[in-house]
This record gives sequence, structure tokens and C-alpha cells, in this order.
Amino acid sequence: MNNPEIDAERYDALCGLAKRLGLELSSYALLDEALTHASSLTESPENAGRDYEALEFLGDAVLELAISHYLFEMFPGRSPGDYTRLRATIVNRNGVARVARRVEIGPLVRLGKGEEAGGGRKRVALLADCLEAMIGAVYREAGWPSARDFVLRIFAPELEELRDRPPVWDYKSLLQNYCQAAHIALPRFELISSEGPDHRKKFEVEVYVREQSFGRGTGLSKKEAEQQAAQQALFAIQQQA
Repeated sequence: MNNPEIDAERYDALCGLAKRLGLELSSYALLDEALTHASSLTESPENAGRDYEALEFLGDAVLELAISHYLFEMFPGRSPGDYTRLRATIVNRNGVARVARRVEIGPLVRLGKGEEAGGGRKRVALLADCLEAMIGAVYREAGWPSARDFVLRIFAPELEELRDRPPVWDYKSLLQNYCQAAHIALPRFELISSEGPDHRKKFEVEVYVREQSFGRGTGLSKKEAEQQAAQQALFAIQQQA
């Protein structure tokens, strides 16, 4: 599976990275491109090829889709705003760069001398961009299932933490996690009332734990009312502890 356009030393390094990350690729050309900064091409004309920017554009979309799909299945019934906030806790510049450092792609990024001297190999933006470009390369080379599995594999610690400890604003998930840990039925949310014109309707929701009322919430959407009710329930549970 050698690629004639990649020298032997570079090929061995890319091969080692692919094996370490569980990637099965028929060619390393796109992986090489994903780890090539534009500065290495302008300063070293002998490095023929393309830099990571186009693949980063593609990989960014693949990453968002993979994480969005996971969140949609892990936290069913959330509002679009909730999903967006949940995804932002994972897919952000610092978070993606942290994963890039953990999987140690930095040493394999080809940089020009100026970028190298300026500390480019440690820059958050560069590391995040290269990891997204790698995701794009896997998608192009191996398809969606492989790219999705790759994303979920390397982001597993972040996703597990989010699953076990949802953001503090997601009181509904925290209440559901409490019930699961206590081995009792999941909380039941019941719509009590919805009043007002369609463009300004006000909802009231009551939450039941072990079929006992533990809180009520109001809001301009059912989801907002559920979050407020769940917050009250968690407070009541803490008071009983």
C-alpha cells in the first residue's frame, strides 16, 4: 500500500499514525495532505501537493454531523437550541485542539521553517484545523461510516463526560441521570396548561418522580418549562438527601 508520491520516512510515519488511530486506508495521500500546512509548500517547493485547508472545510462538516447524530440519539427530545449548545461543548476550537494533542498529530504536521520557528506546531487553531482535515481525509478515503466511527473514537472521553455530566443548564438530563443511577423509572413530565396567543404562548409543566410531583415549571416553550420543572425537582431531591 505504498504511495509513490510520499517518501519512505513520511510514509512510515503516516502508516504508524493510521495504525495507532485504528484507520484502514488504501492510500495515505489525503492523510498526508491533511497534515500539510501551506507554509511548507511555499518555503519548500520540492514538497509538491496541496495543504490541508480544503480538507479542513469538509472535515468540519463531517465532525459536526457525527457529533450531532450522536447527541440526537443520546439526548432524545431536545430542542434545536439544546442540541446546538450541547454540540458546542464538544465542537469548539479549544476542544478539537485538545483532542488533536491527545492523539499526537502535532509531530506529523509539515510546516515551513518560519511557521515552525513561530511555534505553529503548538497553535490551537492549526492543531484543530489539521484534525478536522484528517476527518475530511478519512471521509473522502473510507466513507461516512469510517469517518463517523473515527470521530466517535477519538472524541470518546469528551462524549462520555458529557453523557455522565450534562451541562448545568440541562437539568432534565441531570434528573434523568439521577433516576437511572437510583434504578427508578425516568421522570414523567406532564403538560398542565398552555395559555396565550400562538406567538406568545406560556406553558406550565409538572414533573413526577416515582409518580410523586417534584416540581413545576413555566416557560415560553414546553422544553423551557420542562427544564425549570426539572431544576425544581433536583433541588427538592437535594433537600431530602
